[in-house]
Amino acid sequence: GGCTFEGPWKPRIGLEYSYGSGDGNAADHKQGAFQNLFPTNHPNYGYMDFFSWSNIHDAVLHLSAKPAPKLTAGIDWHSFWLADTSDTWRRANAKTVVRSANPAASNYAGSELDVLLIYAPRPQFSITGGYSHFFAGSYLDDTGAGSDADFVYVMTSFRF
Repeated sequence: GGCTFEGPWKPRIGLEYSYGSGDGNAADHKQGAFQNLFPTNHPNYGYMDFFSWSNIHDAVLHLSAKPAPKLTAGIDWHSFWLADTSDTWRRANAKTVVRSANPAASNYAGSELDVLLIYAPRPQFSITGGYSHFFAGSYLDDTGAGSDADFVYVMTSFRF
């Protein structure tokens, strides 16, 4: 849900929650985790692609504004928990395992801050620059190295 306010910059605030079940018993050789058939999760669960729509709770705060007609600025704050620590943490492709299952670990994986600047000189073309920072959570400390991470990027989009 969200709300866009009238005004010169058209500020917007939004809240989002996503859940993908985990597999409560990985040893039974039956897949119980949610399987995203077409995993294109890049902006959905953080721009750093640390998470897929499987074995996840993701609470997100979205803030954005349009300081100029062709310019949009945005900030997203994600907080991630594993749905089940008896299942693995999977990256955006839903296959690559970040960490193996550890039922004794905390389920708080961490938080991600995404800062975006989007310039659209034409309706069919845009340039996006961004910075993301991942704040490692207690699940990482409980299962091995728990370092924060940074990501800087520039990308273009063509619509036709």
